[in-house]
Amino acid sequence: MKNQGAQAKTEKIAEINFLRGFSILAVLAIHTTGYFTKVQPYKTLALLGIWTDVFSQFAVPLFIAISGFVLAKNYRQNFPVTKFYVKRARSILPQYVIFSALYTAFNHWQEMQNSSLPANLKLIAESIWHSDASYHLWFFAIIIQLYIAYPLIIKGYDFCKARGKSEYFLTGMLVIQVLWMVGAHTSYANVIKVNGIAYLFYFTLGIYSFDHFVQLRAFPKSLTPIWGTMSLILTFGASFFIVIGLTTGHIYDEIPPYFTTGSELVYPVLRLVTFLFLWNLAGSLARSRNFFAKVMTRLGDYSFGIYLIHLFFNQTTINILSSHQIGPNQWVFYPIVFTVTLILSYAGVRIISYLPFSYYLVGFGQQKVVKR
Repeated sequence: MKNQGAQAKTEKIAEINFLRGFSILAVLAIHTTGYFTKVQPYKTLALLGIWTDVFSQFAVPLFIAISGFVLAKNYRQNFPVTKFYVKRARSILPQYVIFSALYTAFNHWQEMQNSSLPANLKLIAESIWHSDASYHLWFFAIIIQLYIAYPLIIKGYDFCKARGKSEYFLTGMLVIQVLWMVGAHTSYANVIKVNGIAYLFYFTLGIYSFDHFVQLRAFPKSLTPIWGTMSLILTFGASFFIVIGLTTGHIYDEIPPYFTTGSELVYPVLRLVTFLFLWNLAGSLARSRNFFAKVMTRLGDYSFGIYLIHLFFNQTTINILSSHQIGPNQWVFYPIVFTVTLILSYAGVRIISYLPFSYYLVGFGQQKVVKR
């Protein structure tokens, strides 16, 4: 097992970049198909939106797992904790603060024009503190918490691993995560839903995957269709609870908690199977190096920046389509929003990457690719 970690530590792992590419495409899909909640009356278009949205929800868990993998690759035993925190803060806080300010202005421009400078600064500060300048920035609250907890998590994991019990530690994280998420959907534990605890299993799974890197890479590619089929079946299963809630007359935001509780029990299995499916696809791309592989590599490079800026283009595109009476009830809405958002986000990050200090804006520069 030690040799597996040593091999993974010294080589560039192309599969990780492809997984980042898959994840950012899924993020764009979520922020496009999520408008199925606006489809009235409930019909086939909404059903396809639900299935796509539920499947694509692997995006953030996979980003979290990748973070666990990369941290385990670079920071293991006896690493300087203070230096670790400084580097992690540098890799995420400048971008988070800058884009929180930009999205606050983007979403509250009229209000801010009529407010004083102190009031606007207070609004920006509150948006940074609450991670709500834009609805996708909740990711930063999660990853910051996991970065803070990493030294403790890796010590606990390595303690169990030294005794041949790493699977027990991983299972414990799964139990904590599921209990937390089930509790978050009940009136008895109506706590903050967006929290690092809700992703502990995926983060630890990334660490565990690093330790089993060679075994993962040896997975037979003949299993790819099986993993894909299982992922689709589980997607339909997890969606079932939402569909029932909608077909019984509930508005999406008002579906009773007992519907979503069932989904939370399915999600970890669905994510794990989807991860295996995508890992096999990434392995195939790493060997082929065709045009699609090159595109996915570049998307992986730019994934952090695309995540940061894509909602500017997403919301602007939706507003323009709305002014032309094209909305979520029409099929053409979804491919237009997804395609335009992807192209403009990719182009935007590429342009920004040529600017001085682009690392502090989008985590990427022409002379430096940031590995997270």
